[in-house]
Amino acid sequence: MVELINPPETRELLPPLLACLPLAFVSPRPPPALLPLLSPILRQRVGVLSSLSTSSTESWLQLLCWDAGKAERLQSVIDGATFEPHPVSGEIELPDELPVTYKRVDNETLKAQVPLLEYSLTVVYLWCPTDEEGGGRGWRVAELLPRQGPADEDSTWASSIGEANVQASDRLTADVLRHDQEEKPQDKEMADDNDDDDDYWAQYDSTPGAKTPAPRAASTKGPSGLSEQSYFSQYGDVQPAMDNHDPEEEQPEVGPSSLNGDMLANLLRRQVDGGLNSEEVPRTNGYSPENVPSDEAARALNHPRPASASSGSSDAIAKLEKEAESQSTYEVGVKQHIGSSIKGLFRLAKATGMPRAEFQALVSTELELLDVSDDA
Repeated sequence: MVELINPPETRELLPPLLACLPLAFVSPRPPPALLPLLSPILRQRVGVLSSLSTSSTESWLQLLCWDAGKAERLQSVIDGATFEPHPVSGEIELPDELPVTYKRVDNETLKAQVPLLEYSLTVVYLWCPTDEEGGGRGWRVAELLPRQGPADEDSTWASSIGEANVQASDRLTADVLRHDQEEKPQDKEMADDNDDDDDYWAQYDSTPGAKTPAPRAASTKGPSGLSEQSYFSQYGDVQPAMDNHDPEEEQPEVGPSSLNGDMLANLLRRQVDGGLNSEEVPRTNGYSPENVPSDEAARALNHPRPASASSGSSDAIAKLEKEAESQSTYEVGVKQHIGSSIKGLFRLAKATGMPRAEFQALVSTELELLDVSDDA
């Protein structure tokens, strides 16, 4: 439903406003009769700021103008004007002709302005569809401006409300067209950028060895006359991007230890074989195949009896030497086992990412704990 808006009744709206203006010289606060004549936002501005103002030089007249520079000029214009009421009616006389022009700002904002050439003022009204504090729907003062001549004329104002609505629609259409024209160069730039990207990627198809093999129907020849098998065999030299094997992840072997891995086996072999080299015939229990003793000889060996005191002493010395050699062999085997275990633990720690210094510190800590347990 279209709202019916009547033109402002200037001869009813202007006299109460003009009557309030001279009161600014005798009162620092606006008269109560002025506030209902103002638009809601201007009413709130004048009511609040005038109550907070402590300056004796600034009048509430300046609050009727939103521009600070024009506000000072407005007060000067009113200071030099004479507002004399009619001797009979008691109201301020108005010119015979009061032209009104209109401007549609948006769908909800309609303004009207009335120039007062005799007082060098321009009153701008705002249509308020709902204003209970001002007395209901109607025209309210939106701003009071100083007027300095024809330079203040604005061609965007229309002579009627209907014309103002048409001008607003034309401005909206012009804005849309201008916006579209501004976006076209941007779209062309984006299209040019896309073309540049296409040209960039197309370079790979013109690079030797970088073309993607295209599907072939009946032909068995690939590019440059290569057979299909030869053509696809070229891809065998390319390492797949998802290959799990990474040569950089290979960890070097742990350095050689001071103990040889086959030391214990060599010692035991020398003890059993009686110092024979690896080229000799294998022996059984330390004997060559042709000299294996019988059962009786074996039982005699299990219970040796010295033939004399001297032979008994020799056997005892030989036994001690044999035990010493065996003890040395055991010690070597234990040391070899400990060294192999340490090397295995180090490989395990290195595989988990543990630095060498941290591993050495951990081993040292365990050794210190062993010392504490031994002392206890």
